[in-house]
Amino acid sequence: MDRKGGIYHLLGKVGHKNFQYGYSLLKEENLHPGQLPLLILLWKEEGLSQRELAHKMGIKPSTLNVTIGRLEKNGFIRKESDPKDQRKSLIYFTEEGKRTFRVLKKRMDCLQMQILDAFSEEEKKEFCRLLTKFCDCLDEQMQEIENGKG
Repeated sequence: MDRKGGIYHLLGKVGHKNFQYGYSLLKEENLHPGQLPLLILLWKEEGLSQRELAHKMGIKPSTLNVTIGRLEKNGFIRKESDPKDQRKSLIYFTEEGKRTFRVLKKRMDCLQMQILDAFSEEEKKEFCRLLTKFCDCLDEQMQEIENGKG
């Protein structure tokens, strides 16, 4: 593959188009793409502290503070005092937040189905296998960098 049509070029194009589509979906619901990772995490596990959420997301709690503030202001999430430790707040979806996330998830799932309909079952499996292999290779490279070999 030449540089113009290389794998990173293609991944960039796919990422950009995915971002554009996602941004338009989120904008309709008064959300920003940077807020989506938190919402996905909350969908899987509510009632975590800001520190726990930040750790799971791989960011600093102070970075997450702005996102939580905006989502709370817009009525998507709420904070409740931890019954075991009143100094901590636990983060939960509001009913509006749950409704909004269900709508977004349904639309994203629908898009994924529409896109994957263009692939045969064999192509879907191969595509997933190749993307997984690509991620594994990147993980190995990152590990080498962290170990000082890169």
